[in-house]
Amino acid sequence: MKIELAELFPSCAMLVKADQAMWTTPLCKEEEKLIEKAVQKRQQEFRAGRHAAHLALEKLSAPWEPLLRDEKRQPLWPTGFLGSISHCRGECVAVCAKTTELASLGIDVEPLEPLPKGVDQYIHTPQDLVTMEADSSLPERLIFSAKESIYKCYYPLIGEHMGFQSVSLSIDVDSRSFEFIPSAENTIPFPAELKFHGRFMMSDSHLYTGCYLTRD
Repeated sequence: MKIELAELFPSCAMLVKADQAMWTTPLCKEEEKLIEKAVQKRQQEFRAGRHAAHLALEKLSAPWEPLLRDEKRQPLWPTGFLGSISHCRGECVAVCAKTTELASLGIDVEPLEPLPKGVDQYIHTPQDLVTMEADSSLPERLIFSAKESIYKCYYPLIGEHMGFQSVSLSIDVDSRSFEFIPSAENTIPFPAELKFHGRFMMSDSHLYTGCYLTRD
């Protein structure tokens, strides 16, 4: 199934899917130093993500610089730019945008297969269970993936970890979009002045979710 991943985000964002060479081609020495003690699998994932992010930034005419990480192991993006990276089993995507265009964004990719048995009880709220049971066409990992992309989107702004049951999802199958509702016990200060947008799509083998915040 051919899909256009760029449709997850507005045209001001650049999304790049890592090609095969990106997984094994060495990065600059500053970036390679970050993974010198990592196992081969982690090294390949890191290289694919950084190469894809560099290409996305290049498409935005960003100045080239090593993509290092902060004390919380989050990527350090060039001044005036933001981005998100995700990978799983041979699939890796990165998306970047200018901070003048979007307030934040997040992306996640997952294999199109069920979650490990019993894991859903830690991810789904009662409302999520109702949502999933109402439409058997929804991929089983959709709630998990959407919440992953939501976390990636908000974490750079609020600096707080978001538990999977902090929010429940509302899904529109026809538009392949989703919104979220904070749970009653949620204490995360989601910025009310920013408008949330979430979308999802599927290929034959993978599920992709993306979300972004605008200053509407």
